[in-house]
Amino acid sequence: MLGEGMSASALKQIQERFGREFLWARRNGQTFVSHDDDLLDQARSAVQRNITRSEQERRLAAITDAAMRRDRVRHDSYVLAGDASHATISGGTTIQDVVGVRNRYRGKFLWVRREGRTWLIEDPDWVDRATAFFAGERSLAPEQAAVSREETELDREEERLEDRRDDASRPRLEQVRQRQAEVSRREAELDRREEELEREAESKLWPLVDDAIRRGVARPL
Repeated sequence: MLGEGMSASALKQIQERFGREFLWARRNGQTFVSHDDDLLDQARSAVQRNITRSEQERRLAAITDAAMRRDRVRHDSYVLAGDASHATISGGTTIQDVVGVRNRYRGKFLWVRREGRTWLIEDPDWVDRATAFFAGERSLAPEQAAVSREETELDREEERLEDRRDDASRPRLEQVRQRQAEVSRREAELDRREEELEREAESKLWPLVDDAIRRGVARPL
């Protein structure tokens, strides 16, 4: 198990969510998770060789970047800007895509990459219809923010208690770890709900996009 750049509690949460065997990576602002057997074999080979830790990390990064490029090619993607301060993006959208689109277009819009072609929908009514599909997912944001704050506070308290290393702090440390486990379960449930709501929204979004393309509402780029 190689888990660079994250705390032990964060790594534990990821394991609880994705199981025993997976490749999880945060690359260029995008999260990538895979259970693909071939990809896992490549990752195992990279870390089991008799090479330095830095070389293992370099090879894992190269394997992950290649997998993410393949994943982006296979999947359609979108950037939905329902207002100036918020955008909903698909899992296959890169940070470069989002920044580029935000710099070029203002106001409400729906940018999509569909079957290898790129389109832009700027009609407010169509964008509002698309935005409404994601209302359920957006409604989770306050609860997600609260869980994130609680997780951060508990992690900080855990670090302080571990640094003290005395008998008096052990009962409180156990309480903190119990709360961390509960927060992790809440976070996992929120993630599950978010993914489910996102799938439901996208199942409505893509027929809307296809209809907009047929009607000429979507402008090819």
